[in-house]
Amino acid sequence: MLKRLILTCLLLAPALTQIRANEECDTLSDKRVTMYISDRPAIIESDRIVTPPSLRPGDMIAIVTPASAAPGYDYSGMVRIIESMGYNAYVAPHARGRSGSYSGTKSQRLSDLSEALTNPEVRAIICTRGGYGAIHLLDDLDELPLADDPKWIVGFSDISALHALMQRHGIASLHAPMGCNLKYHSGELSPSVKAMFAMLEGKHATYEINHNSLNRNGETMGTLVGGNLAVLDGLISTRFDVIRPNTILFIEDVAEPVYKIERQLYRLKLSGVLENLAGLIVGDFTETHGDENYRAMEIMIRDMVKDYDYPVAFGVPAGHARVNIPLILGAPVMLEVSDEGTTITQ
Repeated sequence: MLKRLILTCLLLAPALTQIRANEECDTLSDKRVTMYISDRPAIIESDRIVTPPSLRPGDMIAIVTPASAAPGYDYSGMVRIIESMGYNAYVAPHARGRSGSYSGTKSQRLSDLSEALTNPEVRAIICTRGGYGAIHLLDDLDELPLADDPKWIVGFSDISALHALMQRHGIASLHAPMGCNLKYHSGELSPSVKAMFAMLEGKHATYEINHNSLNRNGETMGTLVGGNLAVLDGLISTRFDVIRPNTILFIEDVAEPVYKIERQLYRLKLSGVLENLAGLIVGDFTETHGDENYRAMEIMIRDMVKDYDYPVAFGVPAGHARVNIPLILGAPVMLEVSDEGTTITQ
């Protein structure tokens, strides 16, 4: 299978060069990454994963809040932006609510998400925010016939639990900006949000990211898994554990001490998973500070994987930061790391 994937990429390489020349989507203002959006895939799709159907004009997008409360958010603004992109939208009944620190009771949040997942008119679900609480819903959502009518789940942070659910059912999902990120800046949507809608519409992305001195060079291809490391760590050894050998792992987190992330990575190391990855993509670790042992989180991560030979890409702008490039989880990805920088293709 891997040989066939690589061959397909080599055959499409000349076409991809042309696509990059003619269809550049945007260059992000901080110069860390340039994204290219194309109608044509650069790698063959896997027969092991179902990609939800591409959005078409007039499709319905549901806005749900499956975790922490978000009562003061601009839901009317979210709806306006979604409608400006040519889609219909509705806000789930309990999205604006509050029950303790959550947007609703477990049954209310479950009702909102179950309705969106089983309503044939809904083609994508954009989560308002993360926080904590999506894990409460996994057992019940796991009973739904998700593969009968697959649809996109969009979000990051605590929504990583829902991405794990979808991958368990063999369905790809989109690690990308959430409802709270759907805002106009100087009259424009952010490049990350534009790319998110493009990928929901069936487009394919290539990201070129500036060189990082901590990188380890190499080329690899495999299934992309991951998300927020704290959430993923809570799912290890459950049926929703997505971190397996021979996958390309993407990790990010926010406001975690270095020792805690190290402990989570040690769990993967001791289980034998860390050494058997096909590659590692290190996203943003925001609001973190060094300690007496490591002056930066990324240095600790570099040392954790120094004995392995797969490519490692640092400085990938995905996670809890202004720039949050969309990544399709559960789908094939090509990772190329060299002295010139990192290229991620889906």
